[in-house]
Amino acid sequence: MAMETLTASQDIFSLQTLINAAFAVRYELTFGAVLLVLWCMGQLAGLNQKPRGKAKPTSCSPMHFKKPPSPRSGAKPQTRRESNVSNLASPPTPIAQLGPIDQIDKAQLCDPSWVVPQVICMCRSQVQQSLVLYRAALRAGLKLGNLSENEHQELFVAMVTSAIRAGHMDDAMQVLRDMRQLGRGVNTSLFCSVAKLCTSKHLFAECLAFYNFMAEESGFALTDKTVWSCLLFSAIENHTFDRCNFFFEQLKACGTPSQKDFGNMVRLAALQGDWKLSLKLIDDVQEENIPIDSIMYNTVLGTCVTSNQIDKGRELLEKMACTEGLADVITYNTLMKGYSKAGCMQQCSEVFQLLKTRGIAPSQVTYGIVLDGYINDNQLERAAEVFGDMSKEGYVMNTVLFTTLIKGFARAGEVDQAMKVYEQMKNGRNVTPDLITFSILIKCNCDADRLEVAFELLEAMVKLNLHPDEVVFNSLLAGCARVSNAKLGKVLYAEMVSSGIRPSNATFSILIRLFLQCKILEEAVEMLRTEPAKHNVDLEPRIFVQLMQSCIRERQGRRAVEVYEMLAERSLPSASVHKSVLSTCAKLNMFDTAAEILGIVASKGGKVDKEDAQSLLDSSLRKRKSQVAQDIVTSMQKLGMSVDPSVLKG
Repeated sequence: MAMETLTASQDIFSLQTLINAAFAVRYELTFGAVLLVLWCMGQLAGLNQKPRGKAKPTSCSPMHFKKPPSPRSGAKPQTRRESNVSNLASPPTPIAQLGPIDQIDKAQLCDPSWVVPQVICMCRSQVQQSLVLYRAALRAGLKLGNLSENEHQELFVAMVTSAIRAGHMDDAMQVLRDMRQLGRGVNTSLFCSVAKLCTSKHLFAECLAFYNFMAEESGFALTDKTVWSCLLFSAIENHTFDRCNFFFEQLKACGTPSQKDFGNMVRLAALQGDWKLSLKLIDDVQEENIPIDSIMYNTVLGTCVTSNQIDKGRELLEKMACTEGLADVITYNTLMKGYSKAGCMQQCSEVFQLLKTRGIAPSQVTYGIVLDGYINDNQLERAAEVFGDMSKEGYVMNTVLFTTLIKGFARAGEVDQAMKVYEQMKNGRNVTPDLITFSILIKCNCDADRLEVAFELLEAMVKLNLHPDEVVFNSLLAGCARVSNAKLGKVLYAEMVSSGIRPSNATFSILIRLFLQCKILEEAVEMLRTEPAKHNVDLEPRIFVQLMQSCIRERQGRRAVEVYEMLAERSLPSASVHKSVLSTCAKLNMFDTAAEILGIVASKGGKVDKEDAQSLLDSSLRKRKSQVAQDIVTSMQKLGMSVDPSVLKG
């Protein structure tokens, strides 16, 4: 009895488990049942259907074309229009099914009812092949003039627009020429489509070229205002400014220009710096009762400012202020920048106060303009006041504003003040010094002989993952030259080169100054001989002249001549260079060096002004340097200068 009860319990448990499993997959079972029912219904429907003929191929589906059969006797022949319609409606053969184009039957190529749909179909995905087939048809004898108006329009619209979309501009132009020379001509509607398409694809030069092509026809008349708008925009973008006024006048002849058209003309006036035109355009827009947005006004105001017509810009600002919300912070910034650049800080300050009075919140750019203006005007106290006002008013200070103030103090030699701003910058939230900040600080500390502070700044800069550039290295090298530390300078130069920074003419000029300060000009000469070539630097003649002058002042004539020969191997110095070198030699009584350099000039056919050579000769005679005077006379004669021999006897 117990066993039977256990078995019954197990059966009930198993049944309950199956029910639970079925419930868990109830959606899957239902979906499967529905699919089974639908499949069965489909099978039944298929059995009831009668067999049909082959389905008609879709457009561009594979099929073989044969020559059209000759009309049956007694059948009514189709008219040309009916034939065209039926053939255009029939699906063309893909190029893959046609085989080599040069093997297509010529009669088929000359049949417009076959060629036109084929070319149109291929234009959709095989532009180049469609052009090949089209040209093959022309060679076979296809007469474009025999095409119906409908065929002609559809064929050439398809070819021209598809060629433009594919970027085959030369092909598109050639097709248009074919239309003019061999077909029914290019109608205005096709050109309108071409102009709009070119403009939308930013093919501005091509749009103008197509217009030039159309304008060659005496009967060409364009009355579509939209197309004139496209031509105006293309001319501006292509910087073909001399055509813009003509296009704009034609546009106005077709109707009132849109706000966008006036905006393009305002942009043209800005590009040309024509403030008179820009102001006239504003008046024209107002006469037409077309809304003027702040962008157009700001562009005109900017044109006035860049044209140094700031007062006109101020008048325009007052006009804008009459409409609430039209003058924005950009408007005031533009005018303030104009006053600041012109050094009119009083007017700049007035506009700044006007901005705040009218309830427009100044931006960081606004404060940057005021700061930069006061700094350039050497009004550091006012600049500091503006900087303090920003902090009090809760404006977020950015790196540019801090750096601007640092630049002002550095320029004025107020290194301590510059460093105080730097410390404030470091302690500020979300403000990090950048490469320009460090570059200014390092230079001003090097100029103040604070080399140790400059290297501390360099270390801080590297910790911020900022890599020093040529300007930073040059500033540090200049600092080494000021304190005559050649050892440190050499280490810096090596570090600069190993960092992948190529030295410049400025770098070598600083190094010459360093070696001069440390009395090691022999190293300067060797550096100039080897280093520029290593780093592919084309040295300017002034670098050689600088080293020559340094050698002469240190009375190292032999080295001065050596440097001159290095320069002469590259290119012959000018007469002004010779004047500078020879006069320095004469002042320091280094006549032997001067005579030797003059001799090299004569042997190489260089240029020396006769007055400079004569002055050197006179100075040597006064110092009773007879042998040197003789050498100078010989060189002068080689240079084609006449010299009185009696001067040597005297």
